Amino acid sequence: MKSIALQFGLCAAILLAAGSAHGAVYADFETPHGTFTVELDVLNAPRATANFLGLADGSQTWRDPVTGAVRGGEAGDSSFYDGMRFYATAGQAALLGGLRSYTGTTGTEYWEGPGYTILDEVTNGVDLARGVLAMPEFEGPHSGGGELAVMLTNDAYLGSGWTAFGMVTGAGMAVVDAIVSEVTNADTRVAAQITIRDAGITPQETQALAVARNDLPVMEEMPLGLNREGDGTRTVLFWSLPQSQACLAVSSNLMKDGWSVMPGNWNSDTNQAWMSVPLAYVPGLVDGLGFLYGSQAVYPKMTASLFSDKCRIAVAHTGVDYQYWLDFAGGTGIWARVEDGAPVESGSISSLGQELARANSVHLVLVIGLNAYHYWFGFDEAGTSDGRFYCEIRYLNSPPPTATDSGTFIYEDGWGAKVPAMKNRRRSSRTKTAARAPADRKSTLLLNNEWPAPRRLRR
Repeated sequence: MKSIALQFGLCAAILLAAGSAHGAVYADFETPHGTFTVELDVLNAPRATANFLGLADGSQTWRDPVTGAVRGGEAGDSSFYDGMRFYATAGQAALLGGLRSYTGTTGTEYWEGPGYTILDEVTNGVDLARGVLAMPEFEGPHSGGGELAVMLTNDAYLGSGWTAFGMVTGAGMAVVDAIVSEVTNADTRVAAQITIRDAGITPQETQALAVARNDLPVMEEMPLGLNREGDGTRTVLFWSLPQSQACLAVSSNLMKDGWSVMPGNWNSDTNQAWMSVPLAYVPGLVDGLGFLYGSQAVYPKMTASLFSDKCRIAVAHTGVDYQYWLDFAGGTGIWARVEDGAPVESGSISSLGQELARANSVHLVLVIGLNAYHYWFGFDEAGTSDGRFYCEIRYLNSPPPTATDSGTFIYEDGWGAKVPAMKNRRRSSRTKTAARAPADRKSTLLLNNEWPAPRRLRR
């Protein structure tokens, strides 16, 4: 986009709706209600734009949620957005689409992304106004990948930051509103076909996209092997590339059953890792017999790592600061509410756990009284000690959340003195409960190193 300094506020929405005289990259969404066009914001959100373009033209690799197979790539033979549909709204805030669906054995419809997530660009200064095309994030920083959202209101509360990377042009929002009406009133899915148009992309934009593509994850097939150990235990071996998340697809009967796709272990190291899993631990195999397929999402930038056994975390919630002293080795902790750098209220944490949620975020669960605090801490760069968080408070640790919030945090190793106060740091101004849709695409919490139980068995 040539208007680099233009911010997507209400004024920007009006200006862009009138059309731009400059060249740009456009995405046309052809639907039964007509076609609406999005001007992509290459310079302010190059990573989100490059990811969208790659998933649209098939050049970006992705994992099929039905079979676990790696698809797409340089040949561009398979686009993630082939057969794309708009399927839900996030309250009154946005129209959602882009994820791929499948039906489980119970008849439940599920929605999945491309098998990876990307580093977001929430801090690019572009506001979420009506008409903006955004990458949604329902589980904290850096949790988006393939889902798309067209904003319906200005400055809506979304619970977690969303990356704005385009704007609907002309009278396109009339088409969007018609899609929203059908999705909400008729409870149907609206198909859309995406066509990309280059209307004179500049050398600066071309360079920005080239750099951004190097930051995107790559889906690759993962070599598998079988082994019988001395005690008769049979194991499956796989070789996980540096900074990757392994995935096994399992079928016990190709003629009858479908595949169960199970994302599993992370290799956060910078070296290739050899791993072994007893077949008895792999869900979906009958008496150790079946079919296996391996894939892995490989990340060029894996910015997150688990917190140390003893650490201190200060978080800036809306209007209030908290500090946590955590002992993962002992399974205990202390919390304190802080005003002007001094604790004014404190208590104990009855239990806690953490997982490497994604390549760029850590999921931390703190149980305090009858409430469980689920934090997703995002790291924009590797080795940093601060970042952004999203929090859900769940009564008796059961969804849906009773409250949500987002803000900033600081992390330090060890116990020692208190964490630096969060005063004057940027913090969230949100207090409402976040809209979440669709509900059946939540990831499985892994607080151990074992493969999860199968989340999705196909017919």
